[in-house]
Amino acid sequence: MVNIHFENISKNAYGNWAWVVIFAIAFAWVESAVVVYLREIYFDGGFSFPLIVKWENGKHVIDPLVRIELGREIATITMLAAVGWIAGKNRFQRFCFFMIAFGIWDIFYYIWLYVMVGWPESIMTWDLLFYVPLPWVGPVITPLLIAFAMAAAGTLIIYYDTKGYDVRWRWYDMAVELSCGLVMIVAFCWDWRNILQLPGDSERTGIPNPFAWWLYLPALLFAIVWFVVKLRKILIDGPSGGAR
Repeated sequence: MVNIHFENISKNAYGNWAWVVIFAIAFAWVESAVVVYLREIYFDGGFSFPLIVKWENGKHVIDPLVRIELGREIATITMLAAVGWIAGKNRFQRFCFFMIAFGIWDIFYYIWLYVMVGWPESIMTWDLLFYVPLPWVGPVITPLLIAFAMAAAGTLIIYYDTKGYDVRWRWYDMAVELSCGLVMIVAFCWDWRNILQLPGDSERTGIPNPFAWWLYLPALLFAIVWFVVKLRKILIDGPSGGAR
């Protein structure tokens, strides 16, 4: 009976993984289409820098539609999190399915953009990732590396969890991974004054400066190494004796 129950749980997890991936791929098409529309409306259909930024009396003039864009970005994350919540059987699995959904969605976002409009030209092409509260910019490869890492990590955890391994992440594990994520966000926003062409400095052209690799790469590599070391320990300990 235990073996049958364990097999059913495994099949459900694999089926949920497949549906989460299908949703993320389809949702990425919607996201890509919206971005194509936004670029057409605000940036003359292009994906190049500098951005069109307005300053009046020393204040950044924000288009009222930016508030709608902020709501759309929040709704996007909420939808991906909701899919993860539905797919997982406990809080940790739900978070892992969210990582899978987010990673696959982000990867196919760029794939679909290339299919639609032939952009980006290369993985080193600069992109505006988010615009609120500050512009997040970086070469396309930077969000892609994070997306691959998220999708791979979530998939590995789900796989070994269904195999009966005692997969647990302590609060300090999450704190380390989230801190690394925060550092990478800082790297994306590091050049925000230049991107927004803050008045008072003629050298702020809005053209991205060299990316803050010195912040991004150590944080990404540390997060990956921490995950690998943690997962290796789990595999060494072996299965806990059945499905949980």
